[in-house]
Amino acid sequence: MNIKSFIKTFALLIVLYPGILAGQKNVAAKLKKPEQQTVVVYGASVAATTSTRIWVDELFGRLDKRYPGKLTCYNISKSGVNSFWATENFKDSVLSKKPDILIFGFCENDCVERFNFWPWYSGKCAEYMIDNLKKQNPEAIVIMYIMSEFPIGNAATTRPEIKAFNDSYREVAKKRNVLLVDFSKEFKDIYEIEGEKVFRSYQGDGILPSKKAAYEVIVPGFLKAMGIK
Repeated sequence: MNIKSFIKTFALLIVLYPGILAGQKNVAAKLKKPEQQTVVVYGASVAATTSTRIWVDELFGRLDKRYPGKLTCYNISKSGVNSFWATENFKDSVLSKKPDILIFGFCENDCVERFNFWPWYSGKCAEYMIDNLKKQNPEAIVIMYIMSEFPIGNAATTRPEIKAFNDSYREVAKKRNVLLVDFSKEFKDIYEIEGEKVFRSYQGDGILPSKKAAYEVIVPGFLKAMGIK
């Protein structure tokens, strides 16, 4: 199977939990409403730096093209942070924007050894953000994401328990019945089928996504999860 066929086949096979059909319909219905909608992306380095936030910019661009003039989009991501920072800054950074749709993920940084986190704490922080958003706006939609489970080189050395942290997000998504866009299998399959050289063109260290990853895997995956063609 060549890489283009692989991406076409697998990029949209995202892991989505029990509320997937209802969640897709809810997102699509919300975006079709005549009222102005606010979309917020809240993450760490995979969504923050000039080279890695391409997927965020492209996703916002695609949404604006699909729903012209109806969306206000904010990327409030920050490089080098984790879920502790995310919860501490949630009120000022996220709730102040009054999001109708919140897309967030911090697993890939929570699992870095120097932060001395536990997987359960990452999950509790995710629940904190979901709960506080729902208190502000019960109709708000939450989309969690997992960007990687296959770091390589130094990124792997500093993230020995990345799967356990990702599993905490998977458990929260099931428990809270929210959408989870999980790219870990897609990127791991690219490595196993196409080899490390091709894999690095998508995620150089197995964590940070490239422009190629943004256009071929990540943005199509989010649009699929949101039920947007």
